[in-house]
Amino acid sequence: MRVVKSVPASVGFVGMLLAASAAEAQTAPTPSPPAAKPGPASSPPASPPPAPKSEGTTVSGVTVKADDPPVKSSIDRRSYSVAGDLQATTGSIADALKRVPSVEVDIEGNVRLRGESSVTILIDGKPSAIMRGGGRADALQQIPADQIERVEVLTNPGADFSPEGTGGIINLVTKKASKAGEGVSGSVKGNVGTGGRYNGGVSWNYNSKALTVSLDAGLSRTSSRSESRGDRTVTGIGGTFRRRSEGRSRSEGESYSLQASADYELDPKNRLSGNVSYFASSYAFGGDSRSTIADPAGVLVSDRPNRGSTGSDSNSLSGWLSWRREFTGEDHNFTLELQRSRWGYDSDSVYQYDNLVPPAPSQFERSDSRSTDGYWNFKGDYKRPMPGSGRFKAGFNFEQNESDNDTVYFSGPTKGSTLFDPTRSHRLIFEETVLSAYLSYEQPFGDLTVLAGLRYESATNDINLLTTGLKSSHRYDQLYPSLHLDYRLSETSRLKASYSLRISRPRGYDLDPFRTYYDAFNYRQGNPNLEPSQSQSWEGSYEYRKQRSYYLVTGFYRQTKDGITDETIDLGGGVLLTTKANLARNRSGGLELVANRSLTKTLRLNLTGTAYWTQIDVGSLGYGRDRSAWSVGGRASLDWDISPSDLLQAQAVVTAKRIMPQGYAEPTFGLNLGYRHKLTDRLLLTITASDVLDSLDRRIVLDAPGLKGVSASSSTTRGVFIGLRYRFGSGKPQRDPGFDYNAGSGAAGPPG
Repeated sequence: MRVVKSVPASVGFVGMLLAASAAEAQTAPTPSPPAAKPGPASSPPASPPPAPKSEGTTVSGVTVKADDPPVKSSIDRRSYSVAGDLQATTGSIADALKRVPSVEVDIEGNVRLRGESSVTILIDGKPSAIMRGGGRADALQQIPADQIERVEVLTNPGADFSPEGTGGIINLVTKKASKAGEGVSGSVKGNVGTGGRYNGGVSWNYNSKALTVSLDAGLSRTSSRSESRGDRTVTGIGGTFRRRSEGRSRSEGESYSLQASADYELDPKNRLSGNVSYFASSYAFGGDSRSTIADPAGVLVSDRPNRGSTGSDSNSLSGWLSWRREFTGEDHNFTLELQRSRWGYDSDSVYQYDNLVPPAPSQFERSDSRSTDGYWNFKGDYKRPMPGSGRFKAGFNFEQNESDNDTVYFSGPTKGSTLFDPTRSHRLIFEETVLSAYLSYEQPFGDLTVLAGLRYESATNDINLLTTGLKSSHRYDQLYPSLHLDYRLSETSRLKASYSLRISRPRGYDLDPFRTYYDAFNYRQGNPNLEPSQSQSWEGSYEYRKQRSYYLVTGFYRQTKDGITDETIDLGGGVLLTTKANLARNRSGGLELVANRSLTKTLRLNLTGTAYWTQIDVGSLGYGRDRSAWSVGGRASLDWDISPSDLLQAQAVVTAKRIMPQGYAEPTFGLNLGYRHKLTDRLLLTITASDVLDSLDRRIVLDAPGLKGVSASSSTTRGVFIGLRYRFGSGKPQRDPGFDYNAGSGAAGPPG
C-alpha cells in the first residue's frame, strides 16, 4: 500500500446538528434573513422563488424576461439555459453541450472543459455510474436533451463538491414539475429524422399541496455511417515501417429511458424526495477495414483485410432518496441522502481476417466482453445562516465505486471451430472507496463577498487482475482548499476571482497491466504505477449585465502535475504499444469571452470565444523540450424572431486545436440551423438541420520522434429532424429550483 499524504481531519458535525435542534426548541431572536445564496445543486428549497409578474422584472440581480435568461451566475458557478436551443429539442445532451461556453464535444461524444478531458459530469448535483464509466460518451449522445433545463459549469468548484476531475464539473440540471397550482400537466413530443432516425417522449407531472410527482419516458433510434483512413511511419527498432489503413463502418440502434421522481412534504419542517431512473440501449455495428505494413525496403510484410460485426447491449439503473430537516430561521437545514446506481455493458463480436501477406488461411476471431460499474453514495449536508448575512456549510460523504471487466477471446480457422484463447482473455476487478468531509464559510464585507472552503478526502483503490492473480492497492489522502471572491463594482458590473486544487485519480482501465491485443500491430496496456494528477487552477473575470445584455471576460490559468496521458511505444517491426504515463507537468491559460445581447427587437446574438495556450512537458517521455501551442475556438448563435410565432436559429461551432504529447488534433467547424413555429399555444413545430456543411471530420496528426503520420475519420452527423411537441394541463416546467439568481452573493445586493 502506498500512502501519498496522510492528514487527520475532524468536523464537529454531530455537535452542530444537536445544537441546532436544541436552539429550535427555545425562543430566541432570529437574525435578519440573508439574501438568496447559492445552495447545493442536489438540495432545492421547500418552495421555488416567485415567478416574475411582467417582462423586465428584476429578481436578485438578474433581469428575468418572459423566457429564461441565457446566462446566470453565482459566486462559484455559471448556469446556461438550453431551453432556447432548437438543436436540443430534437437532439441529445451532447448536442446541447456543444452550445455551452467552455465546453467542447467531439463526434464521438467525448467532453472537454477548456481543453481538459478529465471532467466530472453530474446530474442534478449527483454522480451516476453511467457518467463515470466507459459508457458516458454513448449515453450523452443518446439521452434526449429536452430533459435538461440548464447546464451549470464549475471550473473552480467549491469544497462542497468532490475534487475529482482536474478540468472541473459540468452539472446537468433536469426539468422539474411546477409547484404553482395543483393538478396534472405534461407534454408529448415526437421527432423524425433522416437516415431512419427518430426520437420521442412523454412527460407527466402531478402537483398537490404536499406532493409533487414527475414521470418521463423516451425512446430514440439512431444510425450512422463512418469512414476512417490512416498513414503512419514508425522509425525505431528494425528501421522504418509504414502502415496504411482504411475502413468503413455502419451502426444502428435504439435506446430507452424512464424516470420517476417525487417530493413529499411530511410537515413544514420535514421533506422526503426520491428519484428512480432507467436507461437501456441496444446497438448493432458492422464494417470492414484493411491495413498494410511495409518494411524499410518498401516490401509488404502484412496485408490483412477484415470484416465482421458487433452487437452490444447496455443498461443503467439509478436511484436516490433524501430527507431534509428545516430548523428555525431561513436557509437553515440538514439533509441526508442515499444514492445507488449501476451500469452494465455486454458486447459480442465476430470478425474474419484474410491473411493475404504473408499467405495463410483465413482466421476467425470472436470476443465476448462484459462490464459492470456500480456506485454507492451516502452523504449529509448541514447549512445555517450566520450573523452579518454570512453562511456556514459542513458535510460528510462516503462513496464506493466498483467495476468488473471480463473479456473472453476465441479464435480458429472457421466461425464454428473457434477455441478459447487464454493469452488474450482477462478479467479485472477495480474497487475505490472515498471518505470525505468539508467546511465552507461565505461572508460579505460590504461590496466584497468571500467564500472559502476546505475539503479532506481519503481515497483507496484496489486492483485484482484475476487472470494472473496480480493485486495492488493505492491510497491517496489530501486536503483540497478553494477560494472565491466576488466584488460588486456597480449595479451592472462585477469582478470575480477563484482558486481550487483538484485531482484526477487513475481508473481501473488506466491501471490494468494486462497487454490487450487489438491487431497484429497494435497492443494496449495500462500502467499500475500511475500517480494521480493534481491541478491548481486560478481565474479572474469581469461581468457586465444590463437588462438582456450580458458580457463576461475571463482569464484563467491551470497548472497540472503528473498529468495522465497516452504514450505510444515502438515494440519493433512496426508494432506499437499504447500505454499510460505521467507527465512531469503541463500548463494552460487564456482568455474567454461570452457575449449575449439583442441586436434589434427581433435579432439576438450569443457569442463565445476562447483563446488559450497549452504547454506540455514531454521530457518525462524522453522527447526533450516542451511542446506548446496557441488554440482558438468558439461558437456563435443568431436567433431571429421572424414573427411572434416563428423563430429561426443559426449556430456555428469551431473547436480549438488540441495538442497532445505525441501530436495534435486539428480544429473542426460545424454549422447547424433550426426553425420553430408555434401552431397553437400548446403545439410547436420544430425543424432542425445539423452539420449542414458535412464538415465535422476528425483529423489527428502524429508528430513525435520516431512516430509520424495522420489519422482521419468522418461520420454522418449531418441530418434533418422534424418534430412536434404538445403541452397539456395547466402547469409549466419549474425554472431553476434552488439556483441563486444573484449575480454574486446576497451581501453585495441586487443591482438597482
